[in-house]
Amino acid sequence: MVLLACMPLAVNPYYVIVMSYALVFSIACLGLNLLLGHAGLLSLGHAAYFGLGAYTGGFLFTFGGVTSFEVYLASGIVCAALVASVLGFLCVRTTRIFFTILTLAFTQMLQALFIGGAAFRPFGKTGKGFFLIGNGGLYLPRFTLAGVDVGPERFITVFFYVILVAFAGSAVLMWRLLHLPFGLALRATRDNETRARFIGIPVTRHRWAAFVISAVVMALAGGLFGQLVRQITPQQVGWFFSAELVVATMLGGTRAFGGPIIGAFAIVALTELALRFPLSHHFVLGMLVIGVAFTCPGGLSEIGARVWARLRGRPIAVEDFVGGGERPWSRP
Repeated sequence: MVLLACMPLAVNPYYVIVMSYALVFSIACLGLNLLLGHAGLLSLGHAAYFGLGAYTGGFLFTFGGVTSFEVYLASGIVCAALVASVLGFLCVRTTRIFFTILTLAFTQMLQALFIGGAAFRPFGKTGKGFFLIGNGGLYLPRFTLAGVDVGPERFITVFFYVILVAFAGSAVLMWRLLHLPFGLALRATRDNETRARFIGIPVTRHRWAAFVISAVVMALAGGLFGQLVRQITPQQVGWFFSAELVVATMLGGTRAFGGPIIGAFAIVALTELALRFPLSHHFVLGMLVIGVAFTCPGGLSEIGARVWARLRGRPIAVEDFVGGGERPWSRP
C-alpha cells in the first residue's frame, strides 16, 4: 500500500491510469470471488451490478444534474443492492449450472434494457435523444470530489488515491468477513452442502447474503470504473465482461484470498503486453492466458505460496490460504 501510494510521484501518468484499472478490477474480482471461491457458485451475471454501479449515477447526472461523486457512487451501490436482493433471492435457490444459467439470463435481460433503449424511455424525448446519441451509453464529466472541483491536470492523481482507499477498504472488509463465522459457514456450504444443512447452517440465507455483498462490492468497482473512463456502455453490463472477471479470478486462484487481486493485475498486465501486437491482440492475450493456466493450474497465487513456503522452510499448508476444501496445495 505504501508503494502504491508513492506511485503517482515516481511514474508516468499513463502508468497511474493502468494501475487504477488494475485496482478497480481487483475490487470487482474480490467481490466475485466471495461467490466463486468461497461459496462455490459460478456467476456469469455479476457484470450487471458492475454496470448498475455506473449507470444509476450516470442517469442522475444526465437527467437530474447531479455532479457529486459521492452521490453518484452511493446511488449505484444502493440500486445494485436492491436489484441483487431480488435476483439473488431467486438465483440461490438453485446450484451449480442452474445457478450459472439463471445469473446469465438475468444479465442478458438487463443488458437488453440498455441496448434496446427501454431504460431510457421513462425520461421521454430527452431520454430517447441521449439513447440515440450514445447507442445506449452515457458520457460522464469529472464529478466533484468532497465538494471540490478538481482540475483536469490533477484529477487522475487525486482519483487514483480515491480508488486506492476503496481497494484497501474492500480488501479489509472481505478479509474480516471471511474470518467471521459467516465466512466459515459459507465455505462449509461450498465443501459439503448436505452436511452443512444437517448441522444447522441456513445454506440458502448465507448464499443470498453472499450474493448481495458480492453485488455491492461489484457496484463499487463499477462506479469507480465509470468515473475513471468517463463513459458507460451496455458492454459493461453483458455476460462477456462477467466471463472476463471470472477468467481473471481463476487465473489468480480462487482459494487464496489474494488470488483475485493477483489475477486482476495479471490480466491488466497481459492486456498491456498484448496491445503491443494490435492486429492480433486477442490471439496473443488468449495464448498468454492459456500458457499461464497450464503452467500454474492452481492459479498464480500458487507460485507465491510455494515461494513463501520455501522461505519459511516448510511445505505448503492449507493455512496459507483462506478456504481449503480439497487442500490442492498441501503436498510438499
